[in-house]
Amino acid sequence: MFVSQQLAMGLSMKDRAPLVKLFYKNGDYAEAALKTFRVLKGMKKGCGPMSAKALRSMIKKFEATGSFAVKSGRGRKAVALTSVEDVATALEEESNSGVQTCSARGIGRTLDMPVSTVNKILRNILHCYPYKITHVQQLLPADLPIRHTFALEFLARMEVDNEWPWNILWTDEAHFYLNGVVNTQNCRIWATENPFACVSIPLHSAKVTVWCGMTASFIIGPFFFEEVGPAGPVTCTVNGQRYACLLRNQVIPTLQQHACVDRIIFMQDGAPPHIAKPVKQVLKTHFGDDRIISRHFPRAWPPRSPDLTPCDFWLWGYLKNHVFSGPVANLAELKARITQHVHNVTPETLRSVVEHAVYRLKLVEENGGQHIEHVLRKCRDN
Repeated sequence: MFVSQQLAMGLSMKDRAPLVKLFYKNGDYAEAALKTFRVLKGMKKGCGPMSAKALRSMIKKFEATGSFAVKSGRGRKAVALTSVEDVATALEEESNSGVQTCSARGIGRTLDMPVSTVNKILRNILHCYPYKITHVQQLLPADLPIRHTFALEFLARMEVDNEWPWNILWTDEAHFYLNGVVNTQNCRIWATENPFACVSIPLHSAKVTVWCGMTASFIIGPFFFEEVGPAGPVTCTVNGQRYACLLRNQVIPTLQQHACVDRIIFMQDGAPPHIAKPVKQVLKTHFGDDRIISRHFPRAWPPRSPDLTPCDFWLWGYLKNHVFSGPVANLAELKARITQHVHNVTPETLRSVVEHAVYRLKLVEENGGQHIEHVLRKCRDN
Protein backbone atom coordinates (compact mmCIF):
# COMPACT_ATOMS: atom_id res chain seq x y z
CA MET A 1 0.00 0.00 0.00
CA PHE A 2 1.47 3.34 -1.08
CA VAL A 3 0.39 5.83 1.55
CA SER A 4 2.72 8.81 1.17
CA GLN A 5 0.49 10.49 -1.42
CA GLN A 6 -2.28 10.96 1.13
CA LEU A 7 -0.03 12.97 3.41
CA ALA A 8 1.10 15.25 0.60
CA MET A 9 -2.43 16.66 0.67
CA GLY A 10 -1.80 18.81 3.72
CA LEU A 11 -3.67 22.11 3.61
CA SER A 12 -1.51 24.39 1.45
CA MET A 13 -2.04 28.13 1.08
CA LYS A 14 -3.74 27.73 -2.30
CA ASP A 15 -6.20 25.21 -0.81
CA ARG A 16 -7.32 27.60 1.90
CA ALA A 17 -9.16 29.95 -0.48
CA PRO A 18 -11.57 27.29 -1.87
CA LEU A 19 -12.11 26.04 1.70
CA VAL A 20 -13.17 29.55 2.76
CA LYS A 21 -15.54 29.71 -0.24
CA LEU A 22 -17.05 26.38 0.78
CA PHE A 23 -17.50 27.69 4.33
CA TYR A 24 -19.57 30.66 3.17
CA LYS A 25 -21.34 28.62 0.47
CA ASN A 26 -22.54 26.15 3.15
CA GLY A 27 -24.06 28.84 5.33
CA ASP A 28 -21.05 29.32 7.63
CA TYR A 29 -21.26 25.64 8.53
CA ALA A 30 -17.68 24.42 9.09
CA GLU A 31 -18.48 20.69 9.23
CA ALA A 32 -20.29 20.78 5.86
CA ALA A 33 -17.46 22.77 4.27
CA LEU A 34 -14.85 20.26 5.45
CA LYS A 35 -16.95 17.32 4.26
CA THR A 36 -17.32 18.83 0.79
CA PHE A 37 -13.62 19.67 0.68
CA ARG A 38 -12.67 16.06 1.53
CA VAL A 39 -14.94 14.76 -1.22
CA LEU A 40 -13.39 17.13 -3.77
CA LYS A 41 -9.88 16.11 -2.72
CA GLY A 42 -10.63 12.40 -2.44
CA MET A 43 -9.67 12.33 1.22
CA LYS A 44 -10.95 9.79 3.73
CA LYS A 45 -13.24 10.87 6.54
CA GLY A 46 -11.20 12.04 9.52
CA CYS A 47 -7.98 12.53 7.51
CA GLY A 48 -8.12 16.29 7.60
CA PRO A 49 -7.48 18.91 6.51
CA MET A 50 -8.33 20.39 9.93
CA SER A 51 -10.98 20.32 12.62
CA ALA A 52 -14.16 22.38 12.40
CA LYS A 53 -12.93 24.48 15.31
CA ALA A 54 -9.66 25.22 13.51
CA LEU A 55 -11.53 26.19 10.34
CA ARG A 56 -13.74 28.62 12.23
CA SER A 57 -10.62 30.10 13.83
CA MET A 58 -8.99 30.46 10.41
CA ILE A 59 -12.12 32.19 9.03
CA LYS A 60 -12.18 34.55 11.98
CA LYS A 61 -8.53 35.45 11.40
CA PHE A 62 -9.16 35.90 7.66
CA GLU A 63 -12.08 38.24 8.28
CA ALA A 64 -9.94 40.29 10.68
CA THR A 65 -6.73 40.47 8.62
CA GLY A 66 -7.73 39.54 5.07
CA SER A 67 -4.83 37.07 5.01
CA PHE A 68 -4.30 33.34 5.51
CA ALA A 69 -0.64 33.79 6.40
CA VAL A 70 0.57 32.59 9.79
CA LYS A 71 2.94 34.94 11.56
CA SER A 72 6.40 33.63 12.34
CA GLY A 73 6.61 31.99 15.74
CA ARG A 74 2.81 31.69 16.14
CA GLY A 75 0.73 28.54 16.01
CA ARG A 76 1.84 25.02 15.16
CA LYS A 77 4.58 24.68 12.60
CA ALA A 78 3.72 22.78 9.46
CA VAL A 79 5.26 19.37 8.95
CA ALA A 80 7.76 19.42 6.10
CA LEU A 81 6.80 17.32 3.08
CA THR A 82 10.20 15.59 3.21
CA SER A 83 9.41 14.40 6.75
CA VAL A 84 6.06 13.06 5.56
CA GLU A 85 7.75 11.16 2.76
CA ASP A 86 10.37 9.75 5.13
CA VAL A 87 7.76 8.44 7.59
CA ALA A 88 5.65 6.98 4.78
CA THR A 89 8.71 5.21 3.36
CA ALA A 90 9.63 3.82 6.79
CA LEU A 91 6.06 2.58 7.27
CA GLU A 92 6.08 0.86 3.88
CA GLU A 93 9.39 -0.83 4.66
CA GLU A 94 7.95 -2.15 7.93
CA SER A 95 4.89 -3.49 6.06
CA ASN A 96 7.00 -5.15 3.38
CA SER A 97 9.16 -6.84 6.00
CA GLY A 98 6.13 -8.70 7.34
CA VAL A 99 5.92 -6.78 10.62
CA GLN A 100 2.26 -6.33 11.63
CA THR A 101 2.84 -3.45 14.06
CA CYS A 102 5.32 -0.63 14.30
CA SER A 103 5.87 2.12 16.85
CA ALA A 104 6.19 5.85 16.41
CA ARG A 105 9.13 5.73 18.79
CA GLY A 106 10.92 3.19 16.59
CA ILE A 107 10.35 5.20 13.41
CA GLY A 108 11.38 8.41 15.18
CA ARG A 109 14.59 6.79 16.38
CA THR A 110 15.38 5.59 12.84
CA LEU A 111 14.68 8.99 11.26
CA ASP A 112 15.99 11.09 14.16
CA MET A 113 12.59 12.76 14.36
CA PRO A 114 10.47 13.74 17.41
CA VAL A 115 7.88 11.12 18.35
CA SER A 116 5.14 13.79 18.42
CA THR A 117 5.87 14.63 14.77
CA VAL A 118 5.83 10.96 13.77
CA ASN A 119 2.51 10.45 15.57
CA LYS A 120 0.99 13.44 13.79
CA ILE A 121 2.07 12.09 10.41
CA LEU A 122 0.96 8.53 11.16
CA ARG A 123 -2.50 9.69 12.23
CA ASN A 124 -3.00 11.32 8.85
CA ILE A 125 -1.49 8.43 6.86
CA LEU A 126 -3.32 5.60 8.56
CA HIS A 127 -6.49 7.39 9.63
CA CYS A 128 -5.80 5.55 12.87
CA TYR A 129 -7.60 5.46 16.20
CA PRO A 130 -6.46 4.22 19.61
CA TYR A 131 -7.18 0.53 20.20
CA LYS A 132 -7.82 -1.21 23.48
CA ILE A 133 -4.97 -3.45 24.57
CA THR A 134 -5.94 -6.87 25.86
CA HIS A 135 -4.06 -7.78 29.03
CA VAL A 136 -3.37 -11.49 29.53
CA GLN A 137 -1.42 -13.35 32.17
CA GLN A 138 2.11 -14.09 30.97
CA LEU A 139 2.56 -17.83 30.49
CA LEU A 140 5.77 -19.69 31.21
CA PRO A 141 6.95 -22.36 28.74
CA ALA A 142 6.10 -25.07 31.27
CA ASP A 143 2.52 -23.78 31.54
CA LEU A 144 1.55 -24.68 27.97
CA PRO A 145 1.55 -28.50 28.30
CA ILE A 146 -0.23 -28.19 31.66
CA ARG A 147 -2.99 -26.05 30.15
CA HIS A 148 -3.22 -28.34 27.15
CA THR A 149 -3.47 -31.48 29.30
CA PHE A 150 -6.07 -29.90 31.58
CA ALA A 151 -8.22 -28.96 28.56
CA LEU A 152 -7.92 -32.49 27.12
CA GLU A 153 -8.93 -34.09 30.42
CA PHE A 154 -11.78 -31.61 30.91
CA LEU A 155 -13.23 -32.33 27.46
CA ALA A 156 -12.72 -36.07 27.87
CA ARG A 157 -14.63 -35.95 31.16
CA MET A 158 -17.48 -34.25 29.29
CA GLU A 159 -17.65 -37.21 26.92
CA VAL A 160 -18.24 -39.49 29.91
CA ASP A 161 -20.56 -37.12 31.83
CA ASN A 162 -22.11 -34.35 29.76
CA GLU A 163 -23.57 -32.68 32.88
CA TRP A 164 -20.18 -32.42 34.59
CA PRO A 165 -19.31 -28.81 33.56
CA TRP A 166 -22.71 -27.50 34.66
CA ASN A 167 -22.07 -28.70 38.23
CA ILE A 168 -18.76 -26.88 38.65
CA LEU A 169 -18.76 -24.05 41.19
CA TRP A 170 -16.32 -21.54 39.70
CA THR A 171 -14.98 -19.37 42.54
CA ASP A 172 -12.71 -16.35 42.95
CA GLU A 173 -12.06 -13.15 44.91
CA ALA A 174 -11.62 -9.60 43.62
CA HIS A 175 -10.99 -6.11 45.00
CA PHE A 176 -13.45 -3.29 44.35
CA TYR A 177 -11.90 0.12 45.07
CA LEU A 178 -14.09 2.99 46.21
CA ASN A 179 -12.08 5.61 44.30
CA GLY A 180 -10.54 5.01 40.90
CA VAL A 181 -7.07 6.15 39.95
CA VAL A 182 -7.01 9.75 38.69
CA ASN A 183 -4.90 10.62 35.65
CA THR A 184 -3.28 13.85 36.79
CA GLN A 185 -2.38 14.69 33.18
CA ASN A 186 -6.07 15.49 32.69
CA CYS A 187 -6.25 17.78 35.74
CA ARG A 188 -5.56 21.48 35.20
CA ILE A 189 -5.95 24.56 37.41
CA TRP A 190 -6.64 27.66 35.34
CA ALA A 191 -5.27 30.81 36.99
CA THR A 192 -3.30 33.93 36.15
CA GLU A 193 -0.57 32.78 38.53
CA ASN A 194 0.68 29.35 39.55
CA PRO A 195 -1.21 28.50 42.77
CA PHE A 196 1.26 25.70 43.63
CA ALA A 197 -1.77 23.69 44.72
CA CYS A 198 -1.39 20.27 46.31
CA VAL A 199 -4.13 17.71 46.83
CA SER A 200 -3.72 15.17 49.62
CA ILE A 201 -4.83 11.66 48.73
CA PRO A 202 -4.64 8.43 50.76
CA LEU A 203 -1.82 6.03 49.94
CA HIS A 204 -4.30 3.20 49.45
CA SER A 205 -7.84 3.73 48.22
CA ALA A 206 -10.61 2.27 50.38
CA LYS A 207 -11.79 -1.07 49.02
CA VAL A 208 -13.81 -4.20 49.65
CA THR A 209 -12.65 -7.72 48.90
CA VAL A 210 -15.41 -9.86 47.41
CA TRP A 211 -15.80 -13.63 47.01
CA CYS A 212 -18.32 -15.14 44.59
CA GLY A 213 -19.05 -18.59 43.25
CA MET A 214 -21.13 -19.41 40.19
CA THR A 215 -22.45 -22.47 38.41
CA ALA A 216 -24.39 -22.74 35.19
CA SER A 217 -27.67 -22.28 37.10
CA PHE A 218 -27.05 -20.12 40.19
CA ILE A 219 -24.59 -17.73 41.80
CA ILE A 220 -23.71 -17.53 45.51
CA GLY A 221 -22.37 -14.51 47.31
CA PRO A 222 -21.17 -11.90 47.38
CA PHE A 223 -19.29 -12.57 50.59
CA PHE A 224 -16.94 -9.90 51.88
CA PHE A 225 -13.65 -10.41 53.68
CA GLU A 226 -13.93 -8.04 56.62
CA GLU A 227 -13.63 -7.81 60.37
CA VAL A 228 -15.59 -5.66 62.79
CA GLY A 229 -13.55 -2.74 64.12
CA PRO A 230 -14.40 0.14 66.47
CA ALA A 231 -15.89 2.16 63.59
CA GLY A 232 -17.62 -0.79 61.91
CA PRO A 233 -16.64 -3.41 59.31
CA VAL A 234 -13.06 -3.16 58.01
CA THR A 235 -11.77 -4.94 54.91
CA CYS A 236 -9.12 -7.49 55.83
CA THR A 237 -6.47 -9.43 53.94
CA VAL A 238 -7.36 -12.88 52.64
CA ASN A 239 -5.37 -15.60 54.38
CA GLY A 240 -5.85 -19.30 54.84
CA GLN A 241 -7.64 -19.06 58.18
CA ARG A 242 -10.11 -16.42 57.02
CA TYR A 243 -10.75 -18.26 53.77
CA ALA A 244 -11.45 -21.49 55.65
CA CYS A 245 -13.91 -19.62 57.91
CA LEU A 246 -15.66 -18.19 54.84
CA LEU A 247 -16.05 -21.68 53.35
CA ARG A 248 -17.21 -23.23 56.60
CA ASN A 249 -19.59 -20.51 57.79
CA GLN A 250 -20.99 -19.04 54.57
CA VAL A 251 -20.22 -20.97 51.39
CA ILE A 252 -21.05 -24.52 52.56
CA PRO A 253 -24.31 -23.50 54.32
CA THR A 254 -25.43 -21.66 51.19
CA LEU A 255 -24.73 -24.72 49.04
CA GLN A 256 -26.64 -26.85 51.54
CA GLN A 257 -29.63 -24.53 51.11
CA HIS A 258 -29.44 -25.26 47.38
CA ALA A 259 -29.29 -29.00 48.23
CA CYS A 260 -26.36 -29.49 45.86
CA VAL A 261 -23.28 -30.15 48.04
CA ASP A 262 -23.23 -33.82 46.97
CA ARG A 263 -22.90 -33.03 43.29
CA ILE A 264 -20.91 -29.76 43.24
CA ILE A 265 -17.36 -29.76 41.82
CA PHE A 266 -15.48 -27.01 43.66
CA MET A 267 -13.04 -25.00 41.51
CA GLN A 268 -10.48 -22.47 42.75
CA ASP A 269 -7.22 -21.08 41.40
CA GLY A 270 -3.83 -21.66 42.96
CA ALA A 271 -3.62 -18.60 45.23
CA PRO A 272 -1.69 -19.40 48.46
CA PRO A 273 -4.70 -18.92 50.81
CA HIS A 274 -6.62 -21.50 48.76
CA ILE A 275 -4.19 -24.29 49.59
CA ALA A 276 -3.66 -23.61 53.30
CA LYS A 277 -4.06 -26.68 55.50
CA PRO A 278 -7.38 -25.64 57.14
CA VAL A 279 -8.84 -24.84 53.70
CA LYS A 280 -7.90 -28.23 52.30
CA GLN A 281 -9.46 -29.93 55.31
CA VAL A 282 -12.78 -28.12 54.78
CA LEU A 283 -12.83 -28.92 51.07
CA LYS A 284 -11.96 -32.60 51.54
CA THR A 285 -14.66 -32.98 54.18
CA HIS A 286 -17.44 -31.73 51.93
CA PHE A 287 -16.28 -32.55 48.39
CA GLY A 288 -13.61 -35.25 48.58
CA ASP A 289 -10.54 -35.32 46.35
CA ASP A 290 -12.51 -36.31 43.23
CA ARG A 291 -14.77 -33.20 43.25
CA ILE A 292 -12.13 -30.50 43.75
CA ILE A 293 -10.27 -28.64 41.00
CA SER A 294 -7.37 -26.95 42.78
CA ARG A 295 -3.63 -26.95 43.25
CA HIS A 296 -2.49 -29.62 45.76
CA PHE A 297 -5.35 -31.89 44.67
CA PRO A 298 -5.39 -34.69 42.05
CA ARG A 299 -7.07 -32.39 39.50
CA ALA A 300 -5.14 -29.10 39.62
CA TRP A 301 -6.26 -25.84 38.07
CA PRO A 302 -3.64 -24.79 35.47
CA PRO A 303 -1.37 -21.98 36.68
CA ARG A 304 -1.67 -18.41 35.35
CA SER A 305 -5.00 -19.14 33.63
CA PRO A 306 -7.55 -16.47 34.61
CA ASP A 307 -8.62 -16.47 30.96
CA LEU A 308 -10.36 -19.81 31.56
CA THR A 309 -12.45 -19.12 34.66
CA PRO A 310 -15.80 -17.31 34.27
CA CYS A 311 -15.23 -15.13 37.34
CA ASP A 312 -12.13 -13.61 35.77
CA PHE A 313 -13.05 -13.37 32.10
CA TRP A 314 -16.64 -12.26 32.73
CA LEU A 315 -18.07 -11.78 36.24
CA TRP A 316 -15.71 -9.17 37.71
CA GLY A 317 -15.75 -7.05 34.57
CA TYR A 318 -19.54 -7.28 34.35
CA LEU A 319 -19.95 -6.23 37.98
CA LYS A 320 -17.48 -3.34 37.83
CA ASN A 321 -19.10 -1.94 34.69
CA HIS A 322 -22.45 -1.80 36.47
CA VAL A 323 -21.30 -0.93 39.99
CA PHE A 324 -19.19 2.02 38.83
CA SER A 325 -21.64 3.34 36.25
CA GLY A 326 -22.10 6.29 38.63
CA PRO A 327 -20.26 7.77 41.60
CA VAL A 328 -20.17 5.66 44.78
CA ALA A 329 -20.37 7.60 48.04
CA ASN A 330 -18.95 5.10 50.54
CA LEU A 331 -18.09 1.47 51.17
CA ALA A 332 -21.60 0.65 52.38
CA GLU A 333 -23.05 1.82 49.07
CA LEU A 334 -20.32 -0.02 47.18
CA LYS A 335 -21.21 -3.29 48.94
CA ALA A 336 -24.92 -2.70 48.34
CA ARG A 337 -24.38 -2.16 44.61
CA ILE A 338 -22.21 -5.27 44.30
CA THR A 339 -24.87 -7.34 46.08
CA GLN A 340 -27.66 -5.90 43.93
CA HIS A 341 -25.95 -6.64 40.63
CA VAL A 342 -24.87 -10.13 41.70
CA HIS A 343 -28.51 -10.93 42.46
CA ASN A 344 -29.56 -9.48 39.09
CA VAL A 345 -27.59 -12.10 37.14
CA THR A 346 -30.04 -14.48 35.46
CA PRO A 347 -29.68 -18.28 35.12
CA GLU A 348 -29.75 -17.85 31.34
CA THR A 349 -26.71 -15.58 31.53
CA LEU A 350 -24.87 -18.00 33.82
CA ARG A 351 -25.52 -20.91 31.46
CA SER A 352 -24.22 -18.88 28.52
CA VAL A 353 -21.05 -17.88 30.40
CA VAL A 354 -20.24 -21.46 31.42
CA GLU A 355 -20.83 -22.62 27.83
CA HIS A 356 -18.31 -19.98 26.79
CA ALA A 357 -15.84 -21.33 29.37
CA VAL A 358 -16.15 -24.77 27.77
CA TYR A 359 -15.60 -23.19 24.36
CA ARG A 360 -12.43 -21.51 25.66
CA LEU A 361 -11.11 -24.84 26.87
CA LYS A 362 -11.75 -26.32 23.42
CA LEU A 363 -9.69 -23.51 21.90
CA VAL A 364 -6.89 -24.11 24.41
CA GLU A 365 -6.85 -27.78 23.42
CA GLU A 366 -6.75 -26.88 19.72
CA ASN A 367 -3.95 -24.33 20.24
CA GLY A 368 -1.65 -26.43 22.38
CA GLY A 369 -2.23 -24.50 25.62
CA GLN A 370 -1.40 -21.09 24.14
CA HIS A 371 -3.30 -17.85 24.76
CA ILE A 372 -6.57 -17.77 22.83
CA GLU A 373 -7.60 -14.10 22.97
CA HIS A 374 -6.52 -13.53 19.36
CA VAL A 375 -8.70 -16.46 18.24
CA LEU A 376 -11.69 -15.15 20.18
CA ARG A 377 -11.17 -11.68 18.69
CA LYS A 378 -11.19 -13.10 15.14
CA CYS A 379 -14.41 -14.98 15.91
CA ARG A 380 -16.06 -11.78 17.19
CA ASP A 381 -14.90 -9.82 14.15
CA ASN A 382 -16.34 -12.43 11.81
